[in-house]
Amino acid sequence: MKIRARFALLLGSLLATFAVGTWLLHFTQERESRQMYHSILQERMEMLDQLLTLNGQSLRTFAMDYSLWGEMAHFLDTGDRQWAQINIDPSLPNFNAHAAWILRSDGSTHYAANRLPDTGLERFPFPEPEFLAALRAAPSLHFFHNSPAGLLEIRAAPIQPSEDVRRVTPALGWFVVARLWDEAHLRRFAEPLHSRIGLEVHDEHAVAFPEVHFHRDLHDWRGQVIRQLHVNYQPEPLVELLEGNYREAYLFYGFGVAVLVFVVIAVSGWILTPLRRLGQSLETERLEPLHDLARQPNEFGHLARLVEHSFSQRDALRHEISERARTESSLREAEASLQHLLELRSRLARDLHDGVIQSIYAAGLGLEGVRGLMQTDPARANEHLVACQQVLNRTIAEVRNFITGLEPEHPSTNSFLQSLTTLASTMEAFQQVRIRVEVDPAVAGRLSPEQELHALQIAREAISNALRHANAGTIQVTLQPGPDDSAALQVTDDGIGFDPERRKPTGRGLTNIGTRVREMNGTLHIESGLEKGTRLTIHFQLRTSSPPCPTPKPSLS
Repeated sequence: MKIRARFALLLGSLLATFAVGTWLLHFTQERESRQMYHSILQERMEMLDQLLTLNGQSLRTFAMDYSLWGEMAHFLDTGDRQWAQINIDPSLPNFNAHAAWILRSDGSTHYAANRLPDTGLERFPFPEPEFLAALRAAPSLHFFHNSPAGLLEIRAAPIQPSEDVRRVTPALGWFVVARLWDEAHLRRFAEPLHSRIGLEVHDEHAVAFPEVHFHRDLHDWRGQVIRQLHVNYQPEPLVELLEGNYREAYLFYGFGVAVLVFVVIAVSGWILTPLRRLGQSLETERLEPLHDLARQPNEFGHLARLVEHSFSQRDALRHEISERARTESSLREAEASLQHLLELRSRLARDLHDGVIQSIYAAGLGLEGVRGLMQTDPARANEHLVACQQVLNRTIAEVRNFITGLEPEHPSTNSFLQSLTTLASTMEAFQQVRIRVEVDPAVAGRLSPEQELHALQIAREAISNALRHANAGTIQVTLQPGPDDSAALQVTDDGIGFDPERRKPTGRGLTNIGTRVREMNGTLHIESGLEKGTRLTIHFQLRTSSPPCPTPKPSLS
């Protein structure tokens, strides 16, 4: 990874760290604000519940106490309106009530007291059968009612004898009191809560954080919500906290941006620019970008001076490398020439051993036989001399080819068979041996010139080994086709044989045969045993097509 990319990664990491820190700061502040918000909300809700309890206590006391008054039960029997006007009507302001009704046991209105401008409340404003069932089901009924004068809070309690403290006797009637929730009454909640109080009909106010908003449902005697008491509170501590958080966040953002800008400018001027000059100098192999940088006393100035020194060393090294390359090239050429000479020497030794020496050895064998035939069979001795002369003539021709740097002549298809037959005839003429030659003409026609040469030399070496070392009486040489465009050259004798596992080669014969087999890309297999003769088999691939037969060259005499 390049230095510029690494610095970009570093800046990205700093930016990511700053973003994470910003998020953590915002998350912490938001969490702190939400905790404070919920704490204030819970506090205000508890205060509202307490205020509702306290403000409704007087109305509840009015209903519960007067309903358990013996004179109230007596009033149901007498119907003395003067008693009610003296005891009920003056008590309404004392309990902050605006209306009161005394109902008979059948739910009909027995007496009504009203301080409201709504004259329709002179009689109890609820359906008698349905409301009577609700009164009988609940020992104390508390509900709200929308009247033309406004929202009324109503409490009802059963009228029972004063001695029935546990309220277990059947209700003689019911005492119902009402309070108007006007603006003056709502201020009793708003002032302690320092909030805005409003009555709505199932309406949720959309308020913006951090304003605290909650409501209480107000139900009618059927349990249905008819109004909602909404409270809106602007918490000053939370507002101040949020403003402080905003100032803290702006300060953190400004500081982070300043740090990032400073890092970018410092990294660009102190590190990236010197590195860019060093890179330009190294890429262009010129010293001009380093002139100002090399005079600086810092680390990059030291690097620039090292680069200048390396350039001078580079030039000297290039000159030395060039000299060494020329020397190495000369050494490689000399090594190649030496290797070629060694290969040529090895090939010459192999060919001399397989060809010239074998021919001379055959001629020598023939001359040894002539000495004994001179006295007994002069005609046959003369034939041996002629054969020796022919062998020596061919040997001289091969030696001349080696001297001039040429390989022995490559035989054609017929010359390969003829050369093999001539070799067999010559050996039979010199030794008391029978040599049979079996060559498939089609296989011989597909031999390449190199394969012909190697096959002929291998057969000559094998026949010579059978005569010199195995004392063979019969030798068979065959060239037959094999599977998948292959051929098999086999030389078999009935000599004394040998143990291939124990016998170590003493001459170059088997070594040369192995070398020629490798050059033919073939495989060599030798089967032998004591008094069992020897069989030498070579498998090799034939060429795919047969080239035109070359014109035979005249033999040397």
